Amino acid sequence: MLQTKQVEDKLIVYLEGRLDVSVANEVEEELSRLIDQENQKHIILNMDKVEYMSSSGFRACIATLRKLNARDGSLKLTNIRPSVKRIFDVIELTSLFDIYESEEEALKA
Repeated sequence: MLQTKQVEDKLIVYLEGRLDVSVANEVEEELSRLIDQENQKHIILNMDKVEYMSSSGFRACIATLRKLNARDGSLKLTNIRPSVKRIFDVIELTSLFDIYESEEEALKA
């Protein structure tokens, strides 16, 4: 379902389209599966192609962050479009997530 790329111990997940109630649960379930069944501990969400995020999309990101934190893992967000970044700012979630301008920066961090 999700496009992924493994880079050393980090899994890059490419999200796209509208991360709203119609797809957020599927995305959350797939991310949970990657953590539980494939033992991924360090995930980078590349959001370059995400046009919109609803509260369901944010919930999926927060649930993934909590699950990774419980396993001493990490979640990084990258390539967030300005329109989506504004929503992060308005609901004051930017401090909760590690956000990077590019995939390369997130991999180095």
